[in-house]
Amino acid sequence: MSNPSRRLPLVGEVGPARAASLGVLSLHLEGTPCRVGCEFCYLGGRTGSEGAGGGRHAPGALAALLGRLEYDEVAVALSEPVLPYLDELAAICAAAGARGRKVAVTTTAAALGQLARHAASTGRDPLAGVARVSVSVDPRKGPVAPPWVAEVARRARAPGREVALIVSLVDPEFARWLLEGGLRALVELPEVDRVALHGLKPPPPWCDRAFWLGALARLAPLLERHLDRRLFLDCYVAARIVGLGGCPARADVSPGGQFRKCVYQAAPDLYFTDADELARAVHAFQPPATCPFPIP
Repeated sequence: MSNPSRRLPLVGEVGPARAASLGVLSLHLEGTPCRVGCEFCYLGGRTGSEGAGGGRHAPGALAALLGRLEYDEVAVALSEPVLPYLDELAAICAAAGARGRKVAVTTTAAALGQLARHAASTGRDPLAGVARVSVSVDPRKGPVAPPWVAEVARRARAPGREVALIVSLVDPEFARWLLEGGLRALVELPEVDRVALHGLKPPPPWCDRAFWLGALARLAPLLERHLDRRLFLDCYVAARIVGLGGCPARADVSPGGQFRKCVYQAAPDLYFTDADELARAVHAFQPPATCPFPIP
């Protein structure tokens, strides 16, 4: 006798709708700026830190979230100091890896130094399971000279692991250096797999639409050769200024049970208490209809 609870669906029969993917899911292991203390850090503008759940993710709660949500990749922001968060990072790598999802870590050269010293003293690589290390590069985080950056990238490498640079336009002087050849030198480093060019969020007055259009014109030869292969543009520049597709969405989960549709926005879209509640809330997830940072 057949088991009706296990019958095959009829042709044309519609089953339960599959949850929409969050795309690249950003995870912050803390909800406040790191000790570098950049005055332009988007974390410094966040509100909603009063949310339930305290200032840390429990490793078990992270594992439950990554086992329950739909996403393509996990992007972990690993701020200085990094060593207190290694248990959370290990839980993320295990949970995402169990579902065949990649984990990327964005951090600083100084933080990578801390991790290297920890690995040397313990014999264990704290970045085991990380598929891509993205190094934040700007004058506030350390030297920007290509040979120095190349050495940092070389030390971050491991079998099967990519190294990317997150290059942020923190001030006009650094932007000028990049446009005059610095960006090309970074993009063409053989130790680096990709470079993402970012503006500050919210954008300062000098980094307006006119600036970006002029910058893109000056970078045209580099863009023609490397765009979306080794060089990637800021999401709001690509989507809102030059119209290269829609908002890619960078949904974010932060301590205190906070969820944001856009990692850069100040206020949470909702608070949640557990993985099931969040999964229900984002079942039909769509990227934000408007960018939280309109370009002047």
